[in-house]
Parts: sequence; structure tokens; C-alpha cells
Amino acid sequence: MENKSNRRGVGEETIISNDMIKELMEFGCNEYLIKHSILVTKIAHKIVEYLKKKGYKVDEKAVLKGAILHDVGRTLEHSVRHGYLGGEILRKKGYEETICQIVEKHVGGGISREESIKLGLPEKDYLPSTLEEKIVCLADKYVEDNNIGPLEITLNKLEQQLGKDNMANQRILMIKMEIENLMQRSMNEIINEII
Repeated sequence: MENKSNRRGVGEETIISNDMIKELMEFGCNEYLIKHSILVTKIAHKIVEYLKKKGYKVDEKAVLKGAILHDVGRTLEHSVRHGYLGGEILRKKGYEETICQIVEKHVGGGISREESIKLGLPEKDYLPSTLEEKIVCLADKYVEDNNIGPLEITLNKLEQQLGKDNMANQRILMIKMEIENLMQRSMNEIINEII
């Protein structure tokens, strides 16, 4: 009988190629950012698998590329601007706009046009709107301190930074509910399959 855990382990390794790691290193990502990006990519991949099983069309390549590159902006700045900066870095390198948008819109639960002005970002809407953007945004919220864990850790952190009933947490929870409804599966089940 085949060992399911070994089979799953091999599958997880194949979604992240050596070229992807090399790409992160070329952008100047340190070991911490690389590990974080790998974990986010694993979660995003698992979400894509379940969405596809339910018949949804998802651009898996864009999700995986966006997930692995979502924090390249942190090579310049560790602020709320890192999503915008990452998108700009990728545009200058000639990446598809779909990938640039995923990277730009993963911060918090997204940033509205009004919030972008207050945060010193170029005035525009950074709210995830496509399924691919929402998948990467949500997957990122399950990785804190380079560990996959419950969403509550991120929500609590954002509450401390932004206050109770902040828009970031509300948007994250709306994205989570939308994706869970589409998958007909809870994110906790998805996370438990990975850890």
C-alpha cells in the first residue's frame, strides 16, 4: 500500500521549483522571506486544488507565481507599501500584469483608494477582486513568523495595529468566507492538510 504522507510530501515539493527559489534570491529575498513565500505558495496551491475540484476555473500558474513573489517588495521596505513596491519591481522586470496585481493587492485584506491616499501610496484601489488575487491574499494571512497557523493570529495582530473592527480584518474574513463557500470546505481543514 502506498504511503499517502510520502506521496503528499512529493507533491508539495514539486509545486515549488528550484527556479522559483532562484528567482526569489535574484530579487534579494533573504532566507526568512523565501521560507515565508514557500509556505504561502503551499497554502495557495491547496486552495486552487479544491476550487478546481469544484469546477472553478483558476489560473493556477498565476496563483503560484503571485504567491511565491508576493513579498518581493519587502526587499526594499517592510511597510504596508511593500505590496505596491513589489508590483512595481515586477512590472519593471516585465512580469505579466496579472502577477503584478496579485502582488500589489495581497496586503491586509486589500487597501481602498481612500486608504491608499492616507498611507502615502499612489491613489488607486488595491482591493483584491479576482479569485487569484483573493487566494494569495488569504493564503498569506495563515503564515505568521514563518509558521502556518490559525487565521486568528494575523487577525489579532492587525487588531493591535489598526484597532478593533478594522477594515483589514473585515475584508480578510469576507475573502475567507467567499473562498470557503466556493470550496465547500473550511480553511481550517485546508491548513490541517498542510501542517
